[in-house]
Amino acid sequence: MTPEELEDEGARPAPPSYPAITRAERAHGRRLAAIHDMYRAELDGVQRLLVQVRAAQADPSLVAPAVAGMALARNMAQFGTACGRDCALLQNHHDIEEQWMFPALAERGGSTLAPVIRRLKAEHEVIHRLIGALHEAAQALVADRGPAALDLCAERFAALDRAIRSHFGYEERALEEPLGALRVPI
Repeated sequence: MTPEELEDEGARPAPPSYPAITRAERAHGRRLAAIHDMYRAELDGVQRLLVQVRAAQADPSLVAPAVAGMALARNMAQFGTACGRDCALLQNHHDIEEQWMFPALAERGGSTLAPVIRRLKAEHEVIHRLIGALHEAAQALVADRGPAALDLCAERFAALDRAIRSHFGYEERALEEPLGALRVPI
């Protein structure tokens, strides 16, 4: 799957409907969006920094650590990569979904939910490839602070940002009712 295919709403399977879902069950399903909001806020922070670098208001060397998250230098030292905490957290988030939440949904939701789960797993793979590409561009920006390196980093960040936001939106819509109605812990 390509990043463009990830964003194709028409190709995303629709989840089953749960007409008897209660307000409490729906609220439980919305908890996933609250977790995703943390990642969206960190993406917003990296985007602001890229705008500042382009306007010569921030040093390009700050971008690689910023990809690590808001605790810039500490995360770089702790994880040893430009991806740092954000990438590790997102990987952990996806691992939790794939190793705990998705199997519980598949067991309780049966074959009607299976296409949604397969699609979400495929989207996770695309996002992880995009994270790797951003990691490479952020490392290159440290070595070469020129406009071409900044453009590449900004381009890769924009692709990752679009993919994550699109994926989160689909995942939240597709799983809100199943998570609550099937009482799958988040």
